[in-house]
Amino acid sequence: MGREKTTERPVAGNCRCGWFLAGKREKRYAMGNDPFEIYSGKLYAQWQQARDEGRDVAALEEACRAVRDAAAKGPAAARDQLPLAYALYDALEAAAVRPGHVYCEPSDYAGILTQRPESQDVGQLPDRAVLRDRILAGWTGRVAGCLLGKPLEFWALKPLRGMLHDIGNYPVDRYIAAADFTPQIREKYDIAVGSPVNKQPWIDEIGDHAPIDDDTNYTVLNLRLLETFGRDFTPEEVLFAWVNWMPAGVCCTAERIAYVNALSGMRPPETAVYRNPYREWVGAQIRAEIFGWVNPGDPQAAAEMAYRDACVSHVRNGIYGEMFAAAMVAAAIVCGDVRAVIGAGLAQIPTHSRLAEAVRDTISDFDAGVTYEQAVQKLHGRYNENDMFDWCHTIPNAVIVVLSLLHGAGDFAKALGLCVQAAMDTDSNGAVVGAIMGSMLGSAGIPAYWGDCFGRKLASSVDGYHLMELEELADRTLAVAVAEKCV
Repeated sequence: MGREKTTERPVAGNCRCGWFLAGKREKRYAMGNDPFEIYSGKLYAQWQQARDEGRDVAALEEACRAVRDAAAKGPAAARDQLPLAYALYDALEAAAVRPGHVYCEPSDYAGILTQRPESQDVGQLPDRAVLRDRILAGWTGRVAGCLLGKPLEFWALKPLRGMLHDIGNYPVDRYIAAADFTPQIREKYDIAVGSPVNKQPWIDEIGDHAPIDDDTNYTVLNLRLLETFGRDFTPEEVLFAWVNWMPAGVCCTAERIAYVNALSGMRPPETAVYRNPYREWVGAQIRAEIFGWVNPGDPQAAAEMAYRDACVSHVRNGIYGEMFAAAMVAAAIVCGDVRAVIGAGLAQIPTHSRLAEAVRDTISDFDAGVTYEQAVQKLHGRYNENDMFDWCHTIPNAVIVVLSLLHGAGDFAKALGLCVQAAMDTDSNGAVVGAIMGSMLGSAGIPAYWGDCFGRKLASSVDGYHLMELEELADRTLAVAVAEKCV
């Protein structure tokens, strides 16, 4: 799948990934959530990105790692390292592609079109009532998957599995609640309860609605984008929506960098690349579903809309992840075959990309009889969950989505459970799997429990959309979907 796993292995705590601050339950600033983060601290991730792009940067690895380590001593040290960090950034960007690099991964839409396979029909457009139901089920699945994965987001695989076994929820078939934990389990796994202190609330702590989360914020934001600017919105209008309708503090990683770059006067695609080591991370993949819902049965149109959104913050496989997810949702609304849905997603991304290769390998393993557990172990053998670059990258998380869809065998709860059991970015992956499964199965295919637990209401950070009923969100999404279609 493109490269060997990194050899650098940060030390993990008892139940968190190694980049999680033990005992403080807060993300390191490397996650991109510290408003005062300094570029020198993320230089090694920039080196990893350049390596994955096929650039000849092996000779710069030690220097980039040294700058990062020096910057970790504190803000003053990080600022002292900035001149060297900027010089190394320029050197990484200027490095030539290594001979023998086999991937062809354009970031422009015209280039992507030349590298993807031929699209095929996926199914007949349903009538208006069925379409609305599948959109509503997609919204329900997305929120449910996010809620299931949210409190598990920073767990490493081994302790996550241990905790789930200890509470009798493995394989996962229900939300995890604070009430599941005895005092002994809480101590064993350093579990925090009591929202908002936790910031990762368990299902019995959320109240009567799903709380604000970046994995649902962008779905709401992109609905307002479509309602305001129409189906022909531009990347510049995407940035307008971010800057005017959503606080910067709720943006993470690549989105935060693009936001700051936009405030500095940059425009796409520069916002996506300038000093942005997160540009192939999973952030764009979590913004995709609305473009599938408003293009039912038309994966190509869904993927093209997703491209216009993704290119403001991502490149290469970061863009492809959003196109892949959007196309799968568009297909899922009209097609009940999981394999065909995944194939519709693959048809919209470059054949010779690392993402397409990883998805094809996952399908091949499934067909060869590789079990779910074997596939998860293979994934974790290749990607290091204690390295932020791997943990939040598009490719391993997309593989988890595909694994969950294949092994879920058309069962909503099973697919969601398999998704979060694999660790990595659990809420992002759960949201994508939930949206695809809901769109495919409709409301009848989602046990009422999954929506009842959050009152079928969603909070967001989007201006004017702070607390919404899923029924209203579905109606508004349907209005965009039928604007140019005879349904």
